[in-house]
Amino acid sequence: MAHTRLRRWAIGIAVFGAVAVLLSPLFFTIYRAMIFDTIPRDDYATFLLWVARSPQGAIPDSPYCYRLLTMLAALPFHMLLPVLQFSGQPQVRSIEYMQATAAIAALSYVCAILAGFLSYATARAQCGLGRRDAVLAGVLLFALCWHGQMFGIDSVSIAVLAAALWALPSLFGFAAVALLSVGFNEKIGIVLVVWLTARLVCDRGERAWVWPRWLAALSAVAVYAAILKTLNMPGNEYQTQPLGYLVTLRDNLAATASMRGILLNLLPTAILAAIATLGWGRRIGPFRAADSLTIPALVLVSLILTQMFQMGRIVMHAAPLFVIPAAAAFGRWADRAER
Repeated sequence: MAHTRLRRWAIGIAVFGAVAVLLSPLFFTIYRAMIFDTIPRDDYATFLLWVARSPQGAIPDSPYCYRLLTMLAALPFHMLLPVLQFSGQPQVRSIEYMQATAAIAALSYVCAILAGFLSYATARAQCGLGRRDAVLAGVLLFALCWHGQMFGIDSVSIAVLAAALWALPSLFGFAAVALLSVGFNEKIGIVLVVWLTARLVCDRGERAWVWPRWLAALSAVAVYAAILKTLNMPGNEYQTQPLGYLVTLRDNLAATASMRGILLNLLPTAILAAIATLGWGRRIGPFRAADSLTIPALVLVSLILTQMFQMGRIVMHAAPLFVIPAAAAFGRWADRAER
């Protein structure tokens, strides 16, 4: 048994490495966009340099400063990657900044692939899908990562969420991932709480199974709230002062009505809603129809707690919940079409 498990892990790592090499041009696309600042993004390079104890490092404002584990995950890439330079790049970029940016790009790229592999593993182990449908689920999640902030750390959050679903059968494993997620990105705990709250309300027959996992996810959010209260770092007053929520909601609704808002807020939300609809009603593994309520709930969260053009990427964090039922539904459709 141990030999078989070791062999599977070896095959999995080999396939992961092969896919990463095959798709490596996408890494350079991510890194190039970051170095040339062609897309608005959250810049974590100086934070990573601070973790690496570089004189050029600095602690960012809240909530970015609490994502320490993400920076620790990027640190090996910072240590191992060579300096990658492009012709015509801005001369104001220091070597240290370029190395840190390349490390974050590499982490984002690797985590997008990892999210796909974790979705594949969940589809196989928990949902009984065949290899074809499980591969489709993994590829679909990898593609949806690009609707997040691939040029930041959204794919890291999506990979951690995919890991939480993979660990779902084990309460201890799920709780460990949920609590550790606080150091990666607070959105992970919020998505888990929203999802499991919908299940508690709508699926009475599964409350005994959902309840302890909901407590674990809620504990993660409580830990983050305690960190916010204790450290009280500046920078996210619009999130910590409820009196300003109506103003944030008004500004976000106005931004969503613009062309940029349609592309960044409404289009990703509509894509994920369509995927959720494709798999709606399929009782497969741990997934149920009530999971679809996560999407409108996250829309509301993003309108109240984020600013401007964040809705699409916030909602896309819930993608791991929907790619497996959608892949299973597509697989059944394909089987019927062949008959």
